[in-house]
Amino acid sequence: MARVLVVDDEADIREVVRLNLEMDGHEVLEAAGGSQALEVARQELPDLIVLDVMMPGVDGWAVLAQMKADESDELAHIPVVMLTARVGELDRIRGGIEGAVRYIPKPFSIEALRAAVAEALEGKPELTQRREAQRSALQQLAMLEKGGPANPDALSGPRPHLTRLENPPAPPPSAQASVRAVAAKAGTLSPKQRTLLAAVGDTASVQDAAERLGVSRSNVYASLARIARRLGVKGVAELVALARQGTFAPGR
Repeated sequence: MARVLVVDDEADIREVVRLNLEMDGHEVLEAAGGSQALEVARQELPDLIVLDVMMPGVDGWAVLAQMKADESDELAHIPVVMLTARVGELDRIRGGIEGAVRYIPKPFSIEALRAAVAEALEGKPELTQRREAQRSALQQLAMLEKGGPANPDALSGPRPHLTRLENPPAPPPSAQASVRAVAAKAGTLSPKQRTLLAAVGDTASVQDAAERLGVSRSNVYASLARIARRLGVKGVAELVALARQGTFAPGR
């Protein structure tokens, strides 16, 4: 069938996933952490990766960001199914925005996992699936910002606040060395991307930046996610914070 890389720092979970995917005829590779996952993925080029988010050291978000950073890289086109104990709506939305094609919360049902793997392998090309997942995630984000649940069935529980995305905190002083490294990479951005960062840095919210540029907020978030991957920034919230503290200002 297919070659699947299972990434999780818990050996018991890797074993359960491996046994069940092998029952479906797949060849299963394993990695116990993010660094090992990237190494195995580059060497073996699996057909799909089942990726845990919460791991020590290089976590799942960092693995996903590195994989999707360069469209010309073979790693960028491997479908990723996120497997995680983080069940918040914003975590699921982030998974879609940053490049995962499926997001399965722990504790998970084996049937759901097997179905997600089958759909990702047998469905549309990875890039098409990824873009559909991104569009869906951005639509869910827009619903949250309007006051409704991201999932129409999720009718209970308080509405998550998006303060981390709209008004993220500035990076701590200990991060200044990495801030300088990110700023040095800004020269690789296109003029359009630099214009977007300038607008985000000069306005009070992402919505204000979108209105200034005459584009939708969803397009702004998608563009910021691509820029964050290119610059090696953890996510959109951190990128917005860096822009607002003047990291990408000319002459810095």
